[in-house]
Amino acid sequence: MSSLIGLLLSCSLLWIPAQIINTHEHIQSEAEVPKLLAVMDDLGIERTVLVGSSWFTITLNEDLGFSRYDENNEALLRIVARWPGRFEAWPTVTPEDPDMFSKFLSLVERGATGLKLYLGHGYRTKKTGAYFFHTRPLDDPAMLPLYAFCEERFIPVCFHVNPGPKTPGFAKEFIAVLKQFPDLKVICPHFMLSSIKDSRLREFLDTFPNLYTDISFGHDDYLKAGLQRVSRDPDKFRALFADYPDRFLFGTDCVITAYAEKDEAWIRARYQSYLDLLGKATYHSPVLPGQTLNGLNLPPDLLNRILRENYLAFQAKKPTGTGITRLIDWDRMGLK
Repeated sequence: MSSLIGLLLSCSLLWIPAQIINTHEHIQSEAEVPKLLAVMDDLGIERTVLVGSSWFTITLNEDLGFSRYDENNEALLRIVARWPGRFEAWPTVTPEDPDMFSKFLSLVERGATGLKLYLGHGYRTKKTGAYFFHTRPLDDPAMLPLYAFCEERFIPVCFHVNPGPKTPGFAKEFIAVLKQFPDLKVICPHFMLSSIKDSRLREFLDTFPNLYTDISFGHDDYLKAGLQRVSRDPDKFRALFADYPDRFLFGTDCVITAYAEKDEAWIRARYQSYLDLLGKATYHSPVLPGQTLNGLNLPPDLLNRILRENYLAFQAKKPTGTGITRLIDWDRMGLK
């Protein structure tokens, strides 16, 4: 299978049989599933993990606040039920909801297989400069029962955490959670928001064996910057994947909505860009027209891990008695 992925990625005109797993995507409702499925089938994506979204995530309208996430959670469960085997539902909750734990327990009983949390997200509102998502510390006592439940049930958590110097304290809060719940299975996406300061990413991965990341960059502005960043220094990223071959997952985080511009072609262009970044030596992307970008041209076995096998191993993993055997080297964290 791994050699097949390498061969097919080298020629985007070939049909790719379903085998890739996309571990990070948002969707507005069931109405957007057909266009997403069309792209998944074209590119050989067998399954997509859909994470819960607030209406701000869908619309980028701050005035809506962190709202309608319950509605989106319900949509994810309906999608999973209607298209069995093609999707997973990782709903979200907010610590400001006093019923957060009971809601998540009910969602798990009805088919949710993971949890998406926005605590630690560094986005600030344009009006006041306050953190939009990060309404209390990651290690706030109110959150601990939720973490304990997920650890006990081996339910993975996707934490969008910005651990850099622009978000003081986020790294320490995140580390406090990871230390207190060492068996918790965690994905911190977007190269752990450390694709520039890769020593920080390496420090996290070296210290916490149940911590993973994905290759997504998010919104188009971040995607463009990410593709260019990799293109400028592909050797750095090849070394990251080679040194941590089992800790990176394929993800896209394009946020599939009903907006007319986010049609099937729009989705396909961004998904193909991620695949080309991993599998080709050079490529062109509609996201950055007119530019020839350097890709990573990863070997087939490593490519297969990122596109599929790492997530299957992560999903099956049942950590028990994990020991955190080293202290964080804060000099490598880039927080000064």
